[in-house]
Amino acid sequence: MARIARFWTVTTWNMHGARKPDIAAVATAIEVESPDVVVIQEIRKAQAADLASALGMRFTWALKHYPFTPLLKGAAEGMAILTPHALDAAGHSQISSEKSKWTHNRRIALWCLVGRSDGLAYRIYNVHLSSSGRAADRLAEAIDVAKLVNSHGDAPPAVVAGDFNDGAEASIIFALPGIEHVPPSPTHPADAPTQTLDHVLLPAQARSVSTTVPAGSPEWAAMSDHLPVTVRFDLDWIEGDFT
Repeated sequence: MARIARFWTVTTWNMHGARKPDIAAVATAIEVESPDVVVIQEIRKAQAADLASALGMRFTWALKHYPFTPLLKGAAEGMAILTPHALDAAGHSQISSEKSKWTHNRRIALWCLVGRSDGLAYRIYNVHLSSSGRAADRLAEAIDVAKLVNSHGDAPPAVVAGDFNDGAEASIIFALPGIEHVPPSPTHPADAPTQTLDHVLLPAQARSVSTTVPAGSPEWAAMSDHLPVTVRFDLDWIEGDFT
C-alpha cells in the first residue's frame, strides 16, 4: 500500500449556545475555514441541527446537562461534531465525577468516526473539561479521556479537540492523547482574549501544521465568549485502509 500525505482541517469552538448566537453568522465564520470537521461545545440540539443545515453538514449531538428542567428540552446544553463527510460510530460517555444531568458541572466526551471519500478517516473526540477552580478536576477528566481514546485502539488515528479550560495548566494537555504542534493564540474572552482555553491535539506524525485564531473583537464576542481555533495539517495515510 502506498503512503500518501493528505491535508485535513479541524475547527473547534465553544459556541455558548445559551446566549442564542446568530447561527447564520456562526455558519459564515466557520465556512471561511472550509473545515473537514467542526467540534462544538455548549450548543443546543436545535442549534446544532440549524448549523449543520446552514453548512450542508452531517452532525452528531449529545446531552451534557439541563440548565433549567428536563421539561424544557430545547434548552438542554450539549456538544456536537459536524462534518461534510461520512459520520459513523458516534458515542459519548461521562468523564466527570458529577453525574447529575441537572448541573453544568457534569462533563462528557463525544466522539465519532469521520471518513472522506478519498479513504482518509479519523476518530474525532470533542472534550469540554471542568470550568471549576480545581485543576485536579480537569486533570482527572483528561486522564479519563486518555483511557477512553486508548480503549478505542490506534486505528484510525485520533484527534482530540475542545475547550480544555486549562489556562496555564500544562499538565492537562500532557495528560490527553496527541500533541499540540502549534499552540493557538488566546481564545477567551472573545472581545479581548487573554486566556488560551481551546485546543486541537493531533497525532505525533502530523506535519505542516498551522493554527488560526481570529483577532478578538466585539463582532466575535457577539457570537460567543470564545474564539474558534482552526488547525490544518498533513498526515501520511496508507491508501486503502479505511475506504
